[in-house]
Amino acid sequence: MIVNVPQKSSDDPIFLTALNGMLANLVNVHQPTEVYFFRIDGWFDHKWLRYSGKARVAFYYGQRRIDTALDAVWREKLTFPPFNPNRVLEQISFQRISNEYRRNSNARTIHSPIRSHSAKNLQNRVAEFTQSGLFVWFSSDTGRVDRASVLSYAVEGDSAQSWFASFRKNGSIWRLHRVKGIDENYVQTWFPLGHT
Repeated sequence: MIVNVPQKSSDDPIFLTALNGMLANLVNVHQPTEVYFFRIDGWFDHKWLRYSGKARVAFYYGQRRIDTALDAVWREKLTFPPFNPNRVLEQISFQRISNEYRRNSNARTIHSPIRSHSAKNLQNRVAEFTQSGLFVWFSSDTGRVDRASVLSYAVEGDSAQSWFASFRKNGSIWRLHRVKGIDENYVQTWFPLGHT
């Protein structure tokens, strides 16, 4: 089975075709056991790369504990990004069986549908979820808006890679706009229409 994302009415077909080409390339490069794609409501920026959530900072004044405001946390060890459950529109999962990928309708849910404080996510490590996985989040509504974003986490044993890419549409042509955590030449190669 081909690992891809089915088209929705809100998708730009040109962008989705290029995205599916990039996803196929990523699966081919990493050969993960588990593959997860997530359609996220609306565009998201590079700050989601390695973002783990918000943590309360506490200190003691004498013997009295004082909780301060929440601080954003980006962890060295990858955690799943704490997207609000309302923003996670779809999870598409595949499992490698022998040398082919099959759609996995019984896959574990990554993003809980129940809203909770993002501090709970600080220990939600990707490497504890799987030893061989590819996780890709992509923005929705590309048929309506002129920008898109992709966030990728790949885990193989103790090795983890993460990167972000954003795209802009000029007329009907999608172009790579920004990358973080990866050389833009790789993204341009994987994303067939991604030219600067």
